[in-house]
Amino acid sequence: MKSELVRSVFEDEFERNKRLVSRYEKEIERLPKGAVFKRKIGNQEYYYLNYRDGKKVVSKFLGNVVDYNIEELKETLNKRKDLSKVIKKLKLEQKEILKELR
Repeated sequence: MKSELVRSVFEDEFERNKRLVSRYEKEIERLPKGAVFKRKIGNQEYYYLNYRDGKKVVSKFLGNVVDYNIEELKETLNKRKDLSKVIKKLKLEQKEILKELR
């Protein structure tokens, strides 16, 4: 049987993981989702943001390529992807911790 100290450490780590997942999920809700693409219409190029709304794919017009600074949006989209990966890893850790606690 595991000592109470080891069990306590596992329980603390499980609670910490839960708090982190909650915090990261709230942050993801505030970030935009989807992918940016460029469409050429006539002689002009425009940026659009594609994302899913349920089963429906939505294309949101962002602006003219010359006028719109796309780098900031790409950074936030990448941040969302990175946070999603971290959440997935934390949830896997939670499963492993639960196995050890049982």
